[in-house]
Amino acid sequence: MQSKRFDDAITTFPAAVRELLLEDLSHCGVLPRDRVSELLAALGVDIWTLMIRLLPVAAAYARPAVSDYYVGAVALGMPPASPESGPGSLYFGSNMEFPGQALSACVHGEQSATNNAWLHDETGLRALAINAAPCGYCRQFLNELSNANDGFEVLLRRKGDVGPDAHTRRPFSYYLPDAFGPKDHGLHGGLMKAESHDLTVSASDALSTAALTAANASYSPYKENFSGVALRSADGNVYAGRYAENAAANPSLSPLQSALAFMSMNLPVQSNLEIRAATLVERESKISQRSVTEAVLSAVAPAVALEYVPARAS
Repeated sequence: MQSKRFDDAITTFPAAVRELLLEDLSHCGVLPRDRVSELLAALGVDIWTLMIRLLPVAAAYARPAVSDYYVGAVALGMPPASPESGPGSLYFGSNMEFPGQALSACVHGEQSATNNAWLHDETGLRALAINAAPCGYCRQFLNELSNANDGFEVLLRRKGDVGPDAHTRRPFSYYLPDAFGPKDHGLHGGLMKAESHDLTVSASDALSTAALTAANASYSPYKENFSGVALRSADGNVYAGRYAENAAANPSLSPLQSALAFMSMNLPVQSNLEIRAATLVERESKISQRSVTEAVLSAVAPAVALEYVPARAS
């Protein structure tokens, strides 16, 4: 299922490039690094220009049910060990909103692209292109990245009477000077650094196992609310998401937000989210994801009851 917005964005590329894009984008919002190298050669542009050109394509994945404002983001994964292997992979992201739910339940485009890369096992981002300046919420969210102040850059399309590929490229610190983050809590590392929490559960079904794997890889250094959600779609596929906590609390990404954003970005563009079952696994802590997960799940899959599985340290 495609959308006119997606079709219009894709048709801005030459026919041969469209074919290359659709080989990957027909089933998910990820361009592996080998494909990225092919696209750069076919277009004769650098990686930064390619990311800017892909923003309308990423925005076509957006689900702005409340605002009707489409946001696209393209994240560049970390480069391979060998420079001759070309640039990293590209991960699309877009905003996602839920009718009837609080605006704090929304997933921002920057969060979506970061989450997409994280759940594909990236351990940092080289750069992020966005079609609008990041809001304060997203600047704080991105400040949690393990390499936020170590080579991470933000690209923005320039507005006004300039060429369509004109953009700025600045270090992330430009957008958040005098930042508050993990180091203010005495922490080292950050979001996207590999995590392993050694949790176990008594259940052994496929959804509980997937949610447990996500919980074990979740990021919660402040409240230790290690948690993960797994969703089963109508076709039997499972999409899992992880909790991503933030030093400033509010920009944290819940495991259900993570799972829904990942599901949306790893299906053909604008596919229906046909959820048939959902499981939350979490370790007991001062906070819980249970009530907010049930509330947001009711907006996207009202017939699905949440299966709650407590986890314990092994």
